[in-house]
Amino acid sequence: MDMAADRGEMLKKVQAAEFAAYDLMLYLDTHPNSQAALTKFKEAVEKGKQYRKEFEAVYGPLTARDSSSAAPWQWIQDPWPWNRK
Repeated sequence: MDMAADRGEMLKKVQAAEFAAYDLMLYLDTHPNSQAALTKFKEAVEKGKQYRKEFEAVYGPLTARDSSSAAPWQWIQDPWPWNRK
């Protein structure tokens, strides 16, 4: 598998976990006493954090908010991701 495919697969994992957490959060808005949903929500949040950390260790921050740069507007350096070969 090439690097772009690896990146895409890793990003899909981040997106899927974060979507699951968001979806469960919405469910919990209407079912606040569901312990099963709360457990799944916490698991999805932890998976999302884990997958994001793994992705960012290889490819850098996903958003400026996640940057450790002293100047947040410099959160990514050239080349931009779509310019990489």
